[in-house]
Amino acid sequence: MPVGQVVIGPPGSGKTTYVWGLYQFLTALGRPVLVVNLDPAANTPPYPPAVSIDSLISLDDAMDAHHLGPNGAMLYCLEYLEENLDWLTEQLEAAMSHLERNPPKPPTLPGQPGELDDDSDEDTAATDGARPRWRREDMYVVFDTPGQVELSTNHDSLKRVVAALQKRLGFRLAAVHLMDASHILDASRYVAVLLLALRTMLQLELPHVNVLSKVDLLGQSGEDLPFNLDYYTEVQDLSYLLPLLERDQRTQKFAGLNRTICDLVEEFGLVSFETLAVEDKDSMLRLVQVIDQALGYVPPSLSSLPTASSSGHAHQHDHAAHHAHAPHPAFADSQPLSSALHTGTIQEKWVDHSSEWNQFEQDRWKAEGEWAAERATEASRKLAVERAKREQMAVDETGPSAAQPSS
Repeated sequence: MPVGQVVIGPPGSGKTTYVWGLYQFLTALGRPVLVVNLDPAANTPPYPPAVSIDSLISLDDAMDAHHLGPNGAMLYCLEYLEENLDWLTEQLEAAMSHLERNPPKPPTLPGQPGELDDDSDEDTAATDGARPRWRREDMYVVFDTPGQVELSTNHDSLKRVVAALQKRLGFRLAAVHLMDASHILDASRYVAVLLLALRTMLQLELPHVNVLSKVDLLGQSGEDLPFNLDYYTEVQDLSYLLPLLERDQRTQKFAGLNRTICDLVEEFGLVSFETLAVEDKDSMLRLVQVIDQALGYVPPSLSSLPTASSSGHAHQHDHAAHHAHAPHPAFADSQPLSSALHTGTIQEKWVDHSSEWNQFEQDRWKAEGEWAAERATEASRKLAVERAKREQMAVDETGPSAAQPSS
């Protein structure tokens, strides 16, 4: 039973950037990930899509053929996809079968064979032999969707496509709803975000993770948050927002409506938010763990998966052991849903003291780079010595001519 994310959100919320970052992140961890592009307007996404809707229909095709505007053409494309679900399921089956037959190489670490000595047939063969064989239930598929919010709030095509994937292919899916964190700087926009999140959760009927994206930009806005960040992520006691709404000339005449919306969101008690800074590995790790927990998904371990060669190799390395010797092992030491990046840390890191944290991160990256370069240089020296020993052994055993390349 494969699992996956349906990534949704309004335009500008960072969906494509998140999908691209997630693909790189999961690939670096050695997890079996496929990306499906369901946005007919994105003909050249930055990530490599295993399946792309533009092979079936594109936004320009729909606009030209039916004389529609962008929004109408987008709805038409999703309805067309719904009518051609056989195409989607066949493409997904083919992509997952291909990944089963052709597993990617395990992550290559500094000093590990294959990274520096590309000419070594022995090392290459050992690396290929150690590739894991993924099972279908290990597959992790990320669906990138269009930015029109009506597709996830009141139009049923996307909902029916998701339901068909669950029924036909046995997918376990979670909705990951991204919204720009800058909206929390304004009380009226934050209330609108709450209402949008609630409506989407009720429409899609999936395990749902709401995300405030671009949280690392909050400290650069020059505006102060009226409340601490945890007030906005936990969504509790929205009555504190009412004085802010009443002071705003745009919303003060809607005081009764504002109060009703806040009461409605609180009564459902469904909405809360995670935070995300795509370029921060701790932030991405935290979000991935939250989504995995919502899906009930246990990532496959590289050490426990069957491989193409069961004999093993002397150069195999343990990923966790490698990171344990890194100068900054916070990433490897992070525990699922721990306090590695709790709300208080996020507040300090990206809101209150963003410039200091930026300098700290730059110093940490520099130290990690120097450490990796030193380790790589040491590994290169070892490989050179080993190659020289092999050549000398060949000379000693068969004579000088055996070590010379054939003309």
